[in-house]
Parts: sequence; C-alpha cells; structure tokens
Amino acid sequence: MYAPMETLNLKPIEKAKIDCARKLFHNFSSADVVYDSVDSYQHLLDIMNKL
Repeated sequence: MYAPMETLNLKPIEKAKIDCARKLFHNFSSADVVYDSVDSYQHLLDIMNKL
C-alpha cells in the first residue's frame, strides 16, 4: 500500500518540483486528454469513476 502524499515528509525542493510538474501537465491537458495527479489509489479510482 502506498502512503498518501500528505503523510510524506518532503523537502521544500521536492514539493516545488511536484508543483512545477503539476503546472506543466496542466498545460498539456486538452479537451481530449486530461492529466491529473493523485495522492492515493483511492483518489485514482474516484477520478476514473467520474469518467
């Protein structure tokens, strides 16, 4: 089982890298393809169920 993102003790630089990646993938998203981030397997399932 994977730990949710909020339980990880990330360094500020790691958090900044994740934030930059989220912004980059947000820019890649379109009407046909949507990139998203998840912090747990359940979050992934919730997103998939909405499709």
